[in-house]
Amino acid sequence: MKLSTKNSLFGRIADYVGLNKNFHQYQKIDVGPDDSALISPVEGRVVHIGNIDENGVLISKHNKKVQLEDLIGNHYNQFVGGKFINIYLSPNNLHFWVTPCDGMFTYTQKNEGKSVIPIYIGLEYLLGIEMFSKAIKWNATIGSVFQTEKFPIAMIAIGSLNVNRIHTDYEEMQNYKKGTPCGYFSIGSSMLLCFPNHLKVLIDEGADVKIGQRILN
Repeated sequence: MKLSTKNSLFGRIADYVGLNKNFHQYQKIDVGPDDSALISPVEGRVVHIGNIDENGVLISKHNKKVQLEDLIGNHYNQFVGGKFINIYLSPNNLHFWVTPCDGMFTYTQKNEGKSVIPIYIGLEYLLGIEMFSKAIKWNATIGSVFQTEKFPIAMIAIGSLNVNRIHTDYEEMQNYKKGTPCGYFSIGSSMLLCFPNHLKVLIDEGADVKIGQRILN
């Protein structure tokens, strides 16, 4: 199932000059030891690690609220009381993402966003201005539920900068091995991971992570 959010004027310009070509390439990655740990699906910086309350609401670093139901529909119930990690991808990072462990995609929801000029998530990292909640509400997103052998994970790709384009490259209800490429962004984005609270987080806020790095166990 290949999905793409619609292209913006800036995205078409980036396509024309060949800028996005650099981001639309999968690369072989090292997924590390063959164990039960979950790996980071993207390369970027850990902007925030937080909790999901009993109503499925995520509280951002600046105490702004984000309703998970808006991103993955009724599947938000599976993550009530869980945790989330927000990873920001700068234009310098690799822009594809992979499966964090063995499992299958069971649900996908695309939101085209409301903003003509997408919110630039990077301002939160660069200037400390709250952008996370604004970007999720106004930018394009593709939310996926990924079922592992024991629990579900939500992977929510968020468009950013002036391009706001996201692409998926997987089939639902098909088994995938850990580290399988399954989608990519067009310049500047963010990945939101939601998961059960019994998982131990192996990374810290502010840390830079690589694709394939162990982040949950």
